[in-house]
Amino acid sequence: MNSLSHYGPALSIKFFDRFVYVGYGPFLHIYEYTTGKLINKCLIFNKNKVHGVRISDNGLLLCYGSRSFILATIDDVHQKNSIVEGERYTNEWIISGEFNSKYSQFYLLTCYDRVLTCDLKCNVVKKSAVYGERSILYSGSIKVVSDNKVFVNAGTVMGGIIVWELFSGTLIANLLGHSGSIFHVTMNKDGTLVASCSDDRSVRLWDLKYQKELSVGWAHTARIWYLLFYNNDTRLISVSEDCTCRVWDIQKSTLLQSAIHEVHLTKNVWCVDVNEKDQLAVTSGNDGRLRMISLAEEKGLQRSFTLKEISDDCKVPFVKQEIIKGFHWFFFGLVAITSEGNILRYDNHWTFLMQNPQFRSYSMTNGINNDNIAVFSNNKCDLLILKFNSEGSEIVALRELRIDVLTKSQNCMVSRHRDNNEFFVTLESPNPHDPFVCLNFDTETLDLKKQFEFKKPEPFTSSCLEIYKSSLLVGSRFSIIAIYDLENMSQEPFVSGRLTPGDTTTSIRFVECSAGGPVFVITNRDGYYNFVRLKSGNSTEKLEVIHSNRNVRGFLEGAYYDDNGELITYGFKSELFYIYNETQGYEKAVRICGGAHRQWELTRIPEGFMLVFIRASDIHFTRIIEPKVPEILQSGTHGREIRDISLLKDSKYRNGYLFCTASEDTTIKLCHVHEDTGQVTTFWTLRKHVSGLQRCKFINSKFLISSSAREELFLWELTTDCHTKPYIKFRQALPVSGNNPDLRITDFSVKCEGLNFTLVTVYSDSAIKLWHYDHLHNKFQLAIEGYYKTCCILNTFLFTFKNQTYLILSATDGHLSLYNLTDTISGDTVLPLPPVESSIQVHQSSIKTMNVSIDDRNNAVSVYTGGDDNALALCLFHWENPIKNLVPQIGNIHERNAASSTITSSKLINHCNLLVTASVDQIIRIWRAENGMLSLVHKKYTTVADTGSLDAVNNLLLIGGVGLSVWKIESH
Repeated sequence: MNSLSHYGPALSIKFFDRFVYVGYGPFLHIYEYTTGKLINKCLIFNKNKVHGVRISDNGLLLCYGSRSFILATIDDVHQKNSIVEGERYTNEWIISGEFNSKYSQFYLLTCYDRVLTCDLKCNVVKKSAVYGERSILYSGSIKVVSDNKVFVNAGTVMGGIIVWELFSGTLIANLLGHSGSIFHVTMNKDGTLVASCSDDRSVRLWDLKYQKELSVGWAHTARIWYLLFYNNDTRLISVSEDCTCRVWDIQKSTLLQSAIHEVHLTKNVWCVDVNEKDQLAVTSGNDGRLRMISLAEEKGLQRSFTLKEISDDCKVPFVKQEIIKGFHWFFFGLVAITSEGNILRYDNHWTFLMQNPQFRSYSMTNGINNDNIAVFSNNKCDLLILKFNSEGSEIVALRELRIDVLTKSQNCMVSRHRDNNEFFVTLESPNPHDPFVCLNFDTETLDLKKQFEFKKPEPFTSSCLEIYKSSLLVGSRFSIIAIYDLENMSQEPFVSGRLTPGDTTTSIRFVECSAGGPVFVITNRDGYYNFVRLKSGNSTEKLEVIHSNRNVRGFLEGAYYDDNGELITYGFKSELFYIYNETQGYEKAVRICGGAHRQWELTRIPEGFMLVFIRASDIHFTRIIEPKVPEILQSGTHGREIRDISLLKDSKYRNGYLFCTASEDTTIKLCHVHEDTGQVTTFWTLRKHVSGLQRCKFINSKFLISSSAREELFLWELTTDCHTKPYIKFRQALPVSGNNPDLRITDFSVKCEGLNFTLVTVYSDSAIKLWHYDHLHNKFQLAIEGYYKTCCILNTFLFTFKNQTYLILSATDGHLSLYNLTDTISGDTVLPLPPVESSIQVHQSSIKTMNVSIDDRNNAVSVYTGGDDNALALCLFHWENPIKNLVPQIGNIHERNAASSTITSSKLINHCNLLVTASVDQIIRIWRAENGMLSLVHKKYTTVADTGSLDAVNNLLLIGGVGLSVWKIESH
């Protein structure tokens, strides 16, 4: 078994030169941070994870973790795939390491507050400690101040910080103040200040000379794992269990939080390092992600103007209470209109363009960036359209008109046709009897080419607009979409049902043209987004939802795909405006603006985005610069344990396979694994579940089922014929037993019959239910229910054998039980569960995993089980012709010491000839069953902790737990 790739907790990270060195499990990953390119992946330790990396100026590299350490050169880890032959061991857990000032020796701080001084051959030449000090350390650091002064900063498990000098063994200080274990302690360059973080969620700054606490920083909402000084010791940066990285200014010995960055998913940011030259920080976390963030100050990127400043600059006096009523940002600058109809341009200074009294009091402003067209409208159905030259210095075309067919106008929207040189302006009246007007203009001359007058559906309030060929898509309140045919004005518009539970539709954007029709992404204010496909023909249902999900950031105003094919969303949460990478799950930018209830506009500019908004009557420009370095060096997985993995084995997808992971963090991820490189790409993170996942399984090439606590079982539908990526939508939920469900659906099994299927669910209270799913009516119907005993059922399998329908299950009592459902499965009424056919005890306690192999040729069914008792068993059921039933064979194959801890997962591979098992001891084993014996073929250690799930297809093996590994299995 060979490892192709691994994604999991990254515990240490270090900048050096133009590279980032990352302790990634037992490996050291090396990235060129300016390009994001992975330069090399070098195996450092056999089993232990790399907890710390230190690099000397002369090219030596020290790695340590657990009781292991290694000394190598930079060239070694750049050029070699493995240097494990240089691994050395100590008798004590290593807390920290550091080179001396001349790089001729290095120091290792152990958990007993002892320092081992080692030469460059890794021989221990000296052991140092403070006489009489017997503290157990949780953390610590070594600070080399000069050739003859080295401080040891020891963070104890009892909340104290012991600082001592290495060469003299003198106790310098015992700093008390934290109320929990010290998770990290560090010192500034000259050894005058100490900073610490703790279980109590505080960052504390200490004066070493006077041994007093200078300041306490409260901001993190969970345990703080790491911090360091930077910027000539004027700033601190800290990372925490709350998934944030926070920057602290040290002003007059006081800690002031100056920035916060959300950098990782769900839980735990383990480490951070800073490149002061480029003002970059890189973080590593429990989700396996490596995140780059800019620490550069945003001076010069924000400007604001009061009305008086604007008036003074453009030399036009404003009347009392005159305000900015609308604006649009172009590549050359801003065009705005005031409540007195004054139209202004801003390109580093304000210029008065014209005044139009028709647009006093009430006006709306829209624009088309690529054509430098500004559209002004009022509530009296007047339009003023201006076209500027590319520099914005001259108005090259102007068009004024009034729409007489409307009594009043309450909304005006603009959209450009993506294929033709024309744009469309829609006007809506509050009068339900007035038509919905659409005007077609030429982008060059601004000539009116055609006027459409459509019947307005009721009730309908337009909120957003998109044009595709001859279809006009209009969003409304209550997540409703209306589609008008520009080639048939008399045709009634198609009006969708409510697409999501949310409120106003905020944006519609064309995505791609797939085989089934054009695809659009639609967002609404309550955070929901849908990908819908516009069907061709005269079907009654013109819109097909192919993906639905919810953003968890707050108000959602829009979404689009970036150049990397990642979905970017933006909107408001509280007083903040955010731009969020929904695919990867991180904030690209956050700006304070006062919240959603204001005039605002976000526009793409060559270097990033321009956010314009009104706050307290002032107009603000905020330039959001796209970073010049990759924001992600390494994508991760879940921030919590992966409970289940399921590969879509029926068909390949882009040089690999689709798979899903179900996690303790309540989310499901739809991913792709490349079969040659093992590279994992995450497409979607599904957030519909509200409790920790138990199971997820592809039941065919179209459907996925997931289950969790609170009796949640969801059916998902997969779409794979789009060019951008696969899409997945929630289709139906299984009915629950009451108003407050509290049971876990621990497993399920499915028997498909075309698009319909039969489903068996088992519960934590020993309940068993069988359901029929009707695809046409999208409905689950209960057919059988009953109870096994009073213990928790952990696994189940529904199958047909010799025209008989059987259900086999395993539970926490160590028994395998077989039911014959043939006579009860097809009833129209709910029937009780029939009596158990046979039940045999296979394990001493819980059966954690079960696999079934059906051999029609030999009239046998083989059941492989692994349990809490560390045993692996094979139970055979034979078909007895006289009684026409399956009968268990007496005397099972039983491997009592198949693992040194609980066997958590297993999978049959190689046409059911081999069995792969995973266990808590982090060893993957391959077994063969032959001649009445289970024989071990191969075993290998995995760095994935809490190993609890696996799946395989062909020779590809996915292993899940706290992290995800992809292995290739050699043929046996």
